[in-house]
Amino acid sequence: MGKKRGSFNPDGLTIDYKALGTISIDELAHALIEDIQALKDNYNIRYVRRPRLRFLPTDEYGGEVRVRRPAGGTVRYMDTHHYRPACKDYDL
Repeated sequence: MGKKRGSFNPDGLTIDYKALGTISIDELAHALIEDIQALKDNYNIRYVRRPRLRFLPTDEYGGEVRVRRPAGGTVRYMDTHHYRPACKDYDL
């Protein structure tokens, strides 16, 4: 199969939040929502594939903290609980 018109960047798109420093999870959620809205409005992005969110959990002073399960194990990877894909391939 050949490439489709308007081929994509294989590295995807990265939005860097490093300049925000240590922020609350609520502030991060607000920034994510605003940036996603900007992607829709300014760049006409309607679908994405394989999105990932990676961050370093810290306390309010920027000290790294471990994320632990209720049973005590460390969490390093978490799958989403949102299983309703927006892709048209899944619509019935």
